[in-house]
Amino acid sequence: MTENLSNKEKIAILLLNLGSKAAGDILGNFGESEIAEISEIIGRMKTVEDDVSVQVLDEFVERFDSWSKSKEIIDVIKDHRPNIIPFGSFKNLTNEEITSIITGEHPQLIALVLSYLDSKQSAEIISAMPEEERADVINRMVTASAPPIQVIKQLDDRLEAKVHSLGGRLDTPDERKFRTIAEILNRTDTATEKIIMQRIREEDPKIAEEIKALMFVFEDIAVVERKALMRILGETKIPTIAMALKTASEEVRDKIFANMSKRMGEMVREELELLGPKPLAEVETAQKEIVDSLVKLEAQGETIRGSIRDAGPMV
Repeated sequence: MTENLSNKEKIAILLLNLGSKAAGDILGNFGESEIAEISEIIGRMKTVEDDVSVQVLDEFVERFDSWSKSKEIIDVIKDHRPNIIPFGSFKNLTNEEITSIITGEHPQLIALVLSYLDSKQSAEIISAMPEEERADVINRMVTASAPPIQVIKQLDDRLEAKVHSLGGRLDTPDERKFRTIAEILNRTDTATEKIIMQRIREEDPKIAEEIKALMFVFEDIAVVERKALMRILGETKIPTIAMALKTASEEVRDKIFANMSKRMGEMVREELELLGPKPLAEVETAQKEIVDSLVKLEAQGETIRGSIRDAGPMV
C-alpha cells in the first residue's frame, strides 16, 4: 500500500500524524531545501487513510535505521503520541471542552480517554475533578486493562460525534496540514520562513495565504520578543488580557505575567479571578485582539519573534 510512496512522501505522512509540535521538532534536523520540499509535499497531500499512516510509521521504525536522520526522528517519535491512535479528535480541544465531553461518562471510559492524551493535559483535567471521582479515575488508569481495539474504535466514534457537536472545532484535513506547515515555519528563523513561503506561493498562492493566516496563534506568545510583548500588553486593556488567559497554557501565562509590572499583574490576576465561565468565542476574540496587535507590529517592520530553537530561557 505504501510501495509507490517516496521517502519524503512517507516523511510528510509521518509528520502529519505526529502533529505540528513534533513535526516542528523533527524538521529542525533538516536543511532549508529539505524543509521546503517536505512542506510542499504536505501542502499537496490529500487525506491519508489510517492504515497507510500506520504502515508508514511501522516501516520507518523498522526499516529506516540506516537513514542519516533516523535516530533524531525516532527520538522525537518516542516523546510524542501519534494522533492516529484513538481519541485524536480531542487533539485541538481545550481542557474545558474535553471535560464537557467526558462529564457524565463512566469512570472507566474517562480513564481510557485520559490515558491516550498528553500526560500534562490529563493531569490538568484530573486535578480539576471532584476528589472522589479523581481517585476512582486514577485507580482505573493504573489497574484496568485496555478493552479490545474494536470496542475502543466504537467508543472513539461516539466521542468524536460529541466533539463535532461543539460546533466545528475539529480541523478539516486541509486545515490540519496547513496548520502543521504553519507550525513548522513558526519554528524556523525568519529568513528560512520567507524562502519557504515564497516557494509555496509560487506553487499555489491560495495555499500560501491559508498557511500565512495560521502562522501566528496566541500560544506562540511563548516565543515573542520581550520588548514587543511588553509594548503590546501596555496597549491592551486589563479585561482583554484576563479574558485571553482563560484557556492559555501555563507557559504563556508565565511569559505574559513576567513581562508586565507587578501592579499590572495583580490587576490582571484580580480580573481573572472574577471571571466566571465564559463562552469560548469570547476568549478567542480577546486572544485574537492581542495576536492581531503583534502581527500588525511585525508588519511595521518590528521583530516580534524568534524560532523556538533560538528562543533561549523564558523571561
